[in-house]
Amino acid sequence: MPSTDASILHAGITEAHIYAAIADVLDPELDEPLVKLGFIDSVQVEGAEGADVTITFKLPTFWCSPNFAYLMAKDLRSRVREVPGVRSVHVALLDHCAEDEVTNGVNRELSFAEAFPDETMEDEHLEELRRTFLRKGFLMRQDAVLRQMLKAGLDEGTIAALRMRDMSVDEDANTASVIVQNEPVLLERVGHSAATYIRRRATLGLPVMEDDPLIIDDTGQPLQVGGLKEFMRRSRSIRMNIMFNTAFCKGMFRTRYGKETVPVDEEGDDI
Repeated sequence: MPSTDASILHAGITEAHIYAAIADVLDPELDEPLVKLGFIDSVQVEGAEGADVTITFKLPTFWCSPNFAYLMAKDLRSRVREVPGVRSVHVALLDHCAEDEVTNGVNRELSFAEAFPDETMEDEHLEELRRTFLRKGFLMRQDAVLRQMLKAGLDEGTIAALRMRDMSVDEDANTASVIVQNEPVLLERVGHSAATYIRRRATLGLPVMEDDPLIIDDTGQPLQVGGLKEFMRRSRSIRMNIMFNTAFCKGMFRTRYGKETVPVDEEGDDI
């Protein structure tokens, strides 16, 4: 993230404010923020009587799926428009086969179908696509948590009995812990995934109350004793697929633009 000083203050808004506003905008297929991935090319804040914000972003290949690109551009614009004092927002996709359609459509507030009249996907289907990948991200993060629980020696019955109140997360230390028989059990290198797992639950409308089971599937059904193997089989498949796509896209982006992104194995067992 670029440094910010008084020379770029506009109506109290800085580049840092904009980066903070878009910090959670995801590449839905990779389940990682665009800022973290390095896909945000630039943020400009201009204007004396308000803030006029321009965001440009790039993707790993010229042929990255237009529907994903549209979701990302739409989310970027939406987040920035929520920042108090922002007067206008312009989002531009660069070096992409559909850059004109995405850029013009999003800034004119067109639906995906209006921006791409030759495509068959409607906006409601686009939103369902988003939820599909949020569910995949939820299961991938859950897989990381489950693997650390097993590594810490917890058995299936103990895991199934855990409730939301039993877990605490320290994102700064990248650790989590669960209470088992009134004693904390440390889960190493999984704090980021555990926190994201909980946030995804809320985003997907899944139960997040203190007494709710800690481990549930993406429909909200709790883990049953004897069902852990199937839980792990599905989540492992999703995790490996997302990890492969992430490694491929980061490599393509680095090759295309010569920019480093966060290493694929940055968090070890966390991914």
